[in-house]
Parts: sequence; C-alpha cells; structure tokens
Amino acid sequence: MTNITTEIEDLATEIDRLAIATPHASSLLQAFGPLLVSQHRFLQNWQDPTRTFPVDPLKYHGGIPLIRQCRLLLPDDPWQEAGLSVASAIGEGFPQFSEDMRCLSKRIKEEPSVCFALCTSNEASDQRTDDAPNIGIEPIALQLFQRSLTRLLLTKRARDMTKELASWPWTKGYCPMCGSFPHLAIIREKGVRWLQCSTCRHEWSFSRLTCPHCDHEDPQATNYLFVEGETDGTAFTCDKCSTYLLTSNQSGNLRPSHADLIALSLAHLDLILQEKGFLPMAACEWNTF
Repeated sequence: MTNITTEIEDLATEIDRLAIATPHASSLLQAFGPLLVSQHRFLQNWQDPTRTFPVDPLKYHGGIPLIRQCRLLLPDDPWQEAGLSVASAIGEGFPQFSEDMRCLSKRIKEEPSVCFALCTSNEASDQRTDDAPNIGIEPIALQLFQRSLTRLLLTKRARDMTKELASWPWTKGYCPMCGSFPHLAIIREKGVRWLQCSTCRHEWSFSRLTCPHCDHEDPQATNYLFVEGETDGTAFTCDKCSTYLLTSNQSGNLRPSHADLIALSLAHLDLILQEKGFLPMAACEWNTF
C-alpha cells in the first residue's frame, strides 16, 4: 500500500470518526468529506513539478500578496482533470447538485478550457455565477464548483511557495499568497498562532493579540469565546469590526490535524457567534447561514 493511499484512507477514517464524535457537524462532514478526500488525492497525484514565482520585495513588504504580483492560475494547469474531479466529488457529497455536476462534467469534457475561463474571469478571486444560465446549472452549484476548483489549484501553488515565502516576513492578517482572510487559527508549539487561508490553505504566523481582520489590538475589544466542556475549540472575537475567527489549540498534538476538518467540526461555534451578531473573517461554504 502506497503512502498516498494510506494518507487518503486516514483522511476518510478521520472524517467518519469526527462525524460520530461531533454529531452537530455530521451533515457538513458528510457533504464536504468527498470533496476534501478528492482534493487531497488530486494534490497527492499531481505530477507537475514544484513551480515557484518571483516575489517583488517592495510590493511584498508593502502588503501586496503574490496573486496581485503575478498570475498563479495558468492555462496549462490540468483544468479538465481537476474540474472533473471536483464535479464528481460535489455530486457525491451534495445529491441535490448531482444533475448539475453531471451537466457540468459533460461540458468540461467537450470544452476543457471552460474551467480555466470560469476561475480566472476576474483575477481568479471573484466568482462568476452569472455564467450559470449559459452552462445550464443552478448558480449556487456553479459557485460551489468555482470556489472548490480555485481552492484546489491555489492550494498547489501555496504548497509550491511555502519554503520561498518562509524567508519573507509577513505581518498582515490576510494571506500573503492570495490575499484572502483566514477561516481558522491554530495554536501550535510555544503558543504561536498560525492563520490558515480560507482559499489556498497557506499558513502564516500572526500575533495572538491583534485582530487579523482590522489590525485592532485592544484587550478590551477582543476576546475568546469558550464553550463549557470543550478545551480544543474557541473563537477569537473583535468588537471593533464585529468578526470572529475559529481557533483550535493543537500545541499538544503530535500528529497534525486536517485544518478543514477542524473548521467543520467547530461549526456549532459559527452558529453561536453569528447569533451574537459576529461575522466570520472569511465566508466559506460551510460557515454562512
């Protein structure tokens, strides 16, 4: 059994375990589970060699993320293969979109360039749901597909640039790769807070006292919400910008946990915080109600 197969099986097993351990999140885990497994498999099997991109020191230090310095999504990326993989996983996890994904897959096979066009129509960060009628699927289904496919390709780019960006200091609360805000913070060794990008999954360290969303630093305006009886999951809140950030303490874990699974398992905190009037720092498919 290869390491890739073992990792995929471990991920699927962890999804099943969490679905039982966190019944409040079981429906989300069942819906997004096939997509996470499919994305992990695709990234592990992607044969494209590591590709790095030039970083402009002046722009980078000025807070301009890499995606605004150069193009990260390229025409020769495996769009057809990636698109078909994402569509299949969405159809499995979201039965209500299965027919939409079948129609979209047929279109991708006939016109492989459609995926690249959909994901790069507006600098790759803005999604074009107005294309849904032309493709013949529901706008919400197309949006889920676009976001998932964009996340898949940008995750590959972020992995390729991890070592390169490690040598460049970054002090902003948004991602140095793609400019998105984090959907999760993870506390690791020595109490350092690492932010994970909601789009490309890149991670960078950030002050625990500062709000990533508005750079506000005031102990009286920031707080951590705890749920009684739970020790691993909390939520950082900022009264100034009325946003929150799910936070997981992984400092004692020897085996790294899948960040997306952590976020899904903490979805009950999303509900609690949004009922209190806070908004997520990064809106994802699983945290908007």
